[in-house]
Amino acid sequence: METFDGYFNIEEKSDGFYLEVFAPGTDGKPVKLEAIEEQLRAKKIEKYDIGAIKSAINIKDDNNYIKIADKYIDSSYAGDKQYKIEVAEDRMSAYLTFHPSAGDQQYVVDPQDIENDLRARNVTYGIDVDLLNEVAITREFNKPYIIAKGDVPTEPIPGYVEYKFKTTKDYKPEVDDQGNVNFHKLSVISNITDGDLLAVLTQTVPGESGKNLSGIEISAKKSKPIRIKYGKNTKPNDDKTELYATKSGLVKIVDDKIIVNNVYEVPNNVGNSTGDIDFDGSVVVQGNVITGFSVIAKGDIEVMGVVEGATVIAGGNIVLHSGIQGMGKSQIETGGDLQTKFIEQADVICGGDIHSEAILHSNVSCRGEVSVDGKKGLISGGKIRAGTSVTCRTLGSHMGTATEIEVGIDPAMMEEYNELRKNLPKLTEEAEKLEKVIVLLNKRKEMIGNLDHEKSEMYKSAVRNKVFLTNKVATSQKRVNELQEEVENRNAGIVKVSGIMYTGVRIGIGSIYYYVKEELKYVSLYKDGAEIKLSSL
Repeated sequence: METFDGYFNIEEKSDGFYLEVFAPGTDGKPVKLEAIEEQLRAKKIEKYDIGAIKSAINIKDDNNYIKIADKYIDSSYAGDKQYKIEVAEDRMSAYLTFHPSAGDQQYVVDPQDIENDLRARNVTYGIDVDLLNEVAITREFNKPYIIAKGDVPTEPIPGYVEYKFKTTKDYKPEVDDQGNVNFHKLSVISNITDGDLLAVLTQTVPGESGKNLSGIEISAKKSKPIRIKYGKNTKPNDDKTELYATKSGLVKIVDDKIIVNNVYEVPNNVGNSTGDIDFDGSVVVQGNVITGFSVIAKGDIEVMGVVEGATVIAGGNIVLHSGIQGMGKSQIETGGDLQTKFIEQADVICGGDIHSEAILHSNVSCRGEVSVDGKKGLISGGKIRAGTSVTCRTLGSHMGTATEIEVGIDPAMMEEYNELRKNLPKLTEEAEKLEKVIVLLNKRKEMIGNLDHEKSEMYKSAVRNKVFLTNKVATSQKRVNELQEEVENRNAGIVKVSGIMYTGVRIGIGSIYYYVKEELKYVSLYKDGAEIKLSSL
């Protein structure tokens, strides 16, 4: 490697002076600060950026080209007044430097003379009058004083949008105090409701203009106003500084726009990678719903794969393209209709109608009609309750599988009726027991006079509970009577079997039941008065 010392170059340009430092070769000497300052003095450059010079020296690479001083104009002596006025080329600063007279004695200068000289150089703004009056009397020689300074335009303060929802998905499972990991709870959905605040805008603050020493205004950098970008199911306030949701659902940012989707799509299975899904809109699952997990939506739910031993609850309709393999663990609830290829070993509650190709060993409650058709059209095992009708091709099995069908009554109403009938005797029995306690305590009171504190409290409690239970028994009995009348008078339910109905099947229409004791084909069953009748299809 060639050995040579470092060197530098000072170049004068229109806006100031620039320093370029070149690093030394192997074993060469670096550039010294003193050498640079000596050349600056030779060029009569008195005001320079010492920090920038040191920085350039310390950088080891070549091509360190950096501005170290402004260029000044009007730098001649003001006559014989022993001071010099220098004005920066950008006309944002002016310097006043005093030179000593004979004997380096201090001398007094008329501040007005200096100010007149400044004005002669068109320096009319930003003059430091206090400093001018001070240095006119006493000063340091050869020291440049900033005697006038312009106002630099202020930078604009950038605006920003504050999001009131999570903009990233958190796939970390919840961990409790004992360190147990719950993969059912993953923060993958930014769920919001109608009316929620989504974003707040803090607008850009424009920069303020400045002035140079001539009083000429210097415009601040242009500031670009920003806005909240928004899309469907969102609405800003009047001044567009806040954004609100107009529907419940999933909020996210698409192409820089805030939107609310009332449909949430799960690209694969609902399982460990997603956790349980709980969404205010509708949900589409492209894969399966794995055993032990749940999908809950206020809108509709559509599953392309299989619902295994999972929970699926929708406020609207449910569409299951493959079906339900419940394994005795699956719970399906819908406020609307249910369409599914098959239902096996599952509990189903449906507020509308059910359409399926097969229902096997399941407990199904449907407010409307249950229609099981297609190639199989099979209902076998379990219990089916429908508000209006049950239609299928095959009912039961050749093995005599116990299968129960109830139609003609709203299942929810029938559930209430059965529950009240079961609990009413218990309530009556409890009320009778309390009555015995009250009678016993009354007799004790007659025998000994007043009861002690414990017995007195027991008496008061028994009386209160007796009144409560008596009222509850009366209310329950009244409701049972109403429901019983409704059950007995319902004749609208019908069961239709377009193929074979096997033995082991029990049909209930209203409060009347029919037991199938021999195979039947192509029949419909309906209630006529106090009995169930059959007719051919």
